[in-house]
Amino acid sequence: MKNHKRALRRFHRVRLFKKRRNYWGWTGVLVEEPVYKMIINTPTPCSCFMCGNPRKYWKEKSIQELKFEEKCKLTERP
Repeated sequence: MKNHKRALRRFHRVRLFKKRRNYWGWTGVLVEEPVYKMIINTPTPCSCFMCGNPRKYWKEKSIQELKFEEKCKLTERP
């Protein structure tokens, strides 16, 4: 049985780049190697209050936590 780890890693790098290249505004431009790596490794270009985690900046709960609380309210028995 042949090991396909390297091919799988390459496939995921290309897949992530295609998915995330529009996050940064580069749609048809050739991208240099350092920027290419940054696009793959960090989907958001910055960590400002608009792009970052709302809990960190606004002390809000995440969508997942809100869904969980809503689900718990519906399943509570009096």
